[in-house]
Amino acid sequence: MADFLPYLIGGLANGALYGLLALGFVLVYRATSVVNFAIGEFLLVGAYLTYTFALFLPLPLAILAALPLAFLFGLLVERGFVRPLLGRNVVAVIMATIGLAAALDGAVQLIWGPDLKYLSGSLPNLGFQAGEVFVSSRAVWNLLLALPLGLGLLWLLRRSRYGILVRAISEREVAALALGIPTARILAGVWGVSALLATLAGALLAVASGVGHNLVFFGLKVFPVAILGGLDSVGGALLAGFLLGALEALSQRYLEPLLPGFTEALPFVVVLLVLLVRPYGLLGERQIERV
Repeated sequence: MADFLPYLIGGLANGALYGLLALGFVLVYRATSVVNFAIGEFLLVGAYLTYTFALFLPLPLAILAALPLAFLFGLLVERGFVRPLLGRNVVAVIMATIGLAAALDGAVQLIWGPDLKYLSGSLPNLGFQAGEVFVSSRAVWNLLLALPLGLGLLWLLRRSRYGILVRAISEREVAALALGIPTARILAGVWGVSALLATLAGALLAVASGVGHNLVFFGLKVFPVAILGGLDSVGGALLAGFLLGALEALSQRYLEPLLPGFTEALPFVVVLLVLLVRPYGLLGERQIERV
């Protein structure tokens, strides 16, 4: 048990970041039906913004300072790249987000360079010992920020007026426009929130591993997480993040020595097995089309 729990807690900490990133991805898809293939680059830009502010601010303040800029960045992406393509063929929108990802990759290297960078300063140490198990400060911070934020966002979508408007737009955008709902402003806000969540995940990841192009590969995990939870389910994204994070960590400890490389493939194997039973994901809504 003393060997099992540290890996499980570390996996849940990684899963918290998966969940944060998947929340932003699912939120955009639910509101606009756009698959944002640039979500990993959103994470990368957010991490570099945090790094820049950390050069002259304490790290907690640097993260807070990066969040409004990230929200503004999301608004600009929606206005400049997504809104002109709404209503077009879905392939055109997908190609636009792929092109956006490539453009952001190049812009990041042009501005900050290709070298791995490390954040100056650190977050307050919240690590503690529970019996024979040590819970790291990183794990506490990840869980402390991701879980309340995810639950709060879930409540916001289900109970608040803003959440009701987002759901109305996702169901019938034309009808929402006819009712006078400011769809353009609300959808821009959704992209802003998505960029904000990606920035927070990127900042927490950068605290542990530094800032570099390697963060984009972490962003690729959002796709199996979002599909596993259900592309239209915010709660499912959070649940799937924790689940895949825990499974990855336990696989790294117990299966990797026997099956080298299996841990990298594990998220996609789990998604495939679950989709065979539940094609709409763990918490996704079952959609029935009558013809």
